Amino acid sequence: MKAGLVSIVLPIYNVEKYLDRCIESVINQTYRNLEILLVDDGSPDDCPQKCEEWAKKDGRIKVIHKANAGLGYARNTGIENASGEYICFFDSDDYINPSTIEKAYNTAQKNNSDMVLFGHYDVNAQGKIVRTYIPTIDKESYVSSEVQEVLLPDLVSDNPATGKSTNLWLSACFCMYSMKLILESNWRFASERDIISEDVYSLLRLYRNVEKVTIIPEAFYYYCENSTSLTHTYKADRFNRIKRFYNACIDACDELNYNDEVKKRFSGPFISNTIAAMKMIIQADMSNDKKKSAFKAICKDEQLHKIINSVEVKKEKFTRRLLIWFLKARLYSVCELLVRLKA
Repeated sequence: MKAGLVSIVLPIYNVEKYLDRCIESVINQTYRNLEILLVDDGSPDDCPQKCEEWAKKDGRIKVIHKANAGLGYARNTGIENASGEYICFFDSDDYINPSTIEKAYNTAQKNNSDMVLFGHYDVNAQGKIVRTYIPTIDKESYVSSEVQEVLLPDLVSDNPATGKSTNLWLSACFCMYSMKLILESNWRFASERDIISEDVYSLLRLYRNVEKVTIIPEAFYYYCENSTSLTHTYKADRFNRIKRFYNACIDACDELNYNDEVKKRFSGPFISNTIAAMKMIIQADMSNDKKKSAFKAICKDEQLHKIINSVEVKKEKFTRRLLIWFLKARLYSVCELLVRLKA
């Protein structure tokens, strides 16, 4: 590790339309001591050539070409080739504020933090900011057991009892990591091909080793909707993968001795992922009979009913409360109509 050096890992696959915007936002950072790792994950478009062209323009850029293995493993390749004191993982179809690294690095140094978290913007396909997430937290830093017992539950999901949100997500991209933390814990990302929301699952495991987290109450990251991220194909195993993700997270909580509050909070992402799958069915290119069959199969799932019967919904948004109520009542046609109207 080189003191003062920050490694930026950009996994790259089929993003030629957005790549220049992302790289420009990184090379134009006010903090200049950067190592920029462009991990070409066997991209089939012009991204490999674009990466090489950027490397010729900026000596801080290193290009790594590899066979396609997915986002999680591309990030791991970045870790294995990084030499910075700190490291960030950004998606190559997004971009960052010019002061992101300077403010995160200075905060990490000042507080001797393992991780520095910050907020983000949601940007629609037309490039307009549609929502801003500024962290709203009770304190600047969380230390030792506070990380796992107080902060981690709020990173998993909003507090269902109060409805309070910290506007922080358990995301690989909205933070800076100490390389010492990663190396000493021998931590790596899981593959999204094995488990969906691989960054949530992977970070859940990392947080057992985190001693100090500091939060910057500003938004730096621009999380962008784009055409390549949208799909009109519903894969038959989608809901089973959602259940597998939930069960893997609960098993990890037990293995890592997290408290019950962390486990309870995973009900929120499970329900959100399930609703997203329902919307995908409604929007999918398949016959109405197949849509109804797939939709009803989810609605009737016993694990779904076990979870929705255990959650607090008083502070949920009205439409979500309504959908959960109809699911509990097993009024599946009404559920489908509600999702169709809100999809």
